[in-house]
Amino acid sequence: MVAPRSRRRLSPEARRSELIDAAIRLLDSGQDVTNWVQAVTAEADAAKGTFYVYFSSWEEMLAAVRDRVLQDYVDRFHRLAESTEPIDWWATLDAECVAAIESISRSGGLHTAVFHSGPAPASADEGRLKTIAAIAKALRRGMDDGAFRPVDSHIAATLLFTLLHGAADAVAAGEGLQPWLEAVRDLTRHWLAPPPTG
Repeated sequence: MVAPRSRRRLSPEARRSELIDAAIRLLDSGQDVTNWVQAVTAEADAAKGTFYVYFSSWEEMLAAVRDRVLQDYVDRFHRLAESTEPIDWWATLDAECVAAIESISRSGGLHTAVFHSGPAPASADEGRLKTIAAIAKALRRGMDDGAFRPVDSHIAATLLFTLLHGAADAVAAGEGLQPWLEAVRDLTRHWLAPPPTG
């Protein structure tokens, strides 16, 4: 006889967070899943009914995932802006651009599921604005450090956000990744590089 496995006791907040983490892992993997609720509870090692204790529907779960993903972006850019360590701003900007384009353009990936499936709630637009504000804060820090030329950081962040999404959409539609990465890198260099001194 197989002994029933014992489930870990978690606080409601920790269990809900664990379900969101499981959904993010599954969505990011691009797996072809027929029953998302069942897949998420299995991934989180939770009882099947647990999902509906915390979420009324898969759409509500996607909204929670969207909020988490956007908050992770916001937190990362705030950490950059508030860091007291020296930062290689160009390497950081390049890495962020590559990561964003690759993540957004991945077929069947996390970005498609949470940002391009069903109507976007008001929280998605609020999250986008918070993300742009956090990018602007990091760009201002790069400007203060002399790595980037002084421009309106809000406009720069909005244009960068839009540029990365446009590039990723083109890649997702079948255009080559490398030419887009190179174009984005060239554009950011021409646009944000400080003028030569002397």
